Amino acid sequence: MPGPSIEPIQGLSPDFQVAFQKAIQMERKPIDSLQAKKETVQSRLGLLNDVIGKVDGVKKILPEIASGNRLLELLVNSSNDRSVTGIAEKGKAIPGSHNLEVLQLATPASALSNGFADRNETKIGTGYLSITLANGEDREVFIDNDSATLDGLVRVINSARIGLRASVISDRSDPENPYRLMLTGEGMGAENSVEYPEFYFIDGDEDFFIDREKSAVNAKVRYQGLEIESPTNEVKDLIEGVTVNLRGLSEGPVTLNIDQDTPKTSGKVKSLVDNLNQVFTFIQSQNSLNEKSDTSKTLGGDYGIRTAEYRLREALQGISINGGDRTIRVLGDIGVQFNKNGTLTFEQERLEHALKNHFEEVADLLGGDGITTGVATRLARSLSTITGSQDTLLSSQRKSLNDRSDRIDKEIQSKEKIVERKTEALKQKLIRAQDAINSIQGQGMSMAAQLGGGGGGFPLK
Repeated sequence: MPGPSIEPIQGLSPDFQVAFQKAIQMERKPIDSLQAKKETVQSRLGLLNDVIGKVDGVKKILPEIASGNRLLELLVNSSNDRSVTGIAEKGKAIPGSHNLEVLQLATPASALSNGFADRNETKIGTGYLSITLANGEDREVFIDNDSATLDGLVRVINSARIGLRASVISDRSDPENPYRLMLTGEGMGAENSVEYPEFYFIDGDEDFFIDREKSAVNAKVRYQGLEIESPTNEVKDLIEGVTVNLRGLSEGPVTLNIDQDTPKTSGKVKSLVDNLNQVFTFIQSQNSLNEKSDTSKTLGGDYGIRTAEYRLREALQGISINGGDRTIRVLGDIGVQFNKNGTLTFEQERLEHALKNHFEEVADLLGGDGITTGVATRLARSLSTITGSQDTLLSSQRKSLNDRSDRIDKEIQSKEKIVERKTEALKQKLIRAQDAINSIQGQGMSMAAQLGGGGGGFPLK
């Protein structure tokens, strides 16, 4: 909290001004000292918040490696992605191969008008269109002279919200009259068939009418020898846990392979390693002390961060799963281990090889039993003692520093009020003193003037 500026007192002599400034500076010394203490506390608090944020970053990743279902990432490879693609849902999709054939895509109902030479000049006439909506409501939409072109009709239909989308297309099958109004239903599939409007126009340059219509149809696929229909091209109930996207007709069966997305799964482990290294590197940087280090504003040698580092290292170094003819027993078997710098190294190729050939063992090593074994289990237990509730290691330190900062603030506020009172009191004293001096000086000058005006001195007796 900045102290009040010490402004000169109007009418005060230079000597009094200097005395006033020095007196107030002396009064503010305890406040300046408290401000320095607060800066130290805030500096340490900022560093503590930084390391807590890094520790919490590790916490956020753990659920993604805590079980095989969460760890496993799947992708869908298509033998013809111009015809079919897919997205696998984690935890539901099962790796495997599926063959299907796209016989027909789902399409909305659509219609085309007759052709016109242009889209924004030739008048189609004024009038109205009449339509029965899907809910049975009869609607009439009027077309005035300002909207009596294809582009104008598009604007009116789209703003009327009658369950149809309008657009102008260019159909070069008739080069002299290529522009047509297209009407498209808003829903896909046979269940979303529409009733097209009837148009009533007069005084147009050319007649306007619906030339072609096509009903809405369902998508059709052949899967496991059976023909199946879908109202949309996004089919969610065909392959368990997979959303199948139909993109085009296929000339024969298309194969969808649901495979493990090894790079994405290894990315989770890399993210864990990176976040742990951020914690270790931060703590090491704080503990890099020499004779010139100012430890008052750092966490160098701090008990909390040293203990936090110890607990994290102990959790990782104590991980070992034995028994049977396991290949994956320790973190080093999946390419993760401590180096001489005190941080973790990560070998992506080794991890991906382990994921491809021993996924269940890797998942067991990372997730554990949820009680004592596994990376996620042991780290979660250690992290729960470091941050979280106010009685954990670093969180309690943060609370202590916050409390200390608040106490300093209150003390500064109290002393500021005392200084303000003393400043005002001293100011008034100096003003009165200056007034007294000015008065005395004024009397002296007046007396001197009187003596000087009487002929040079007192009369002699």
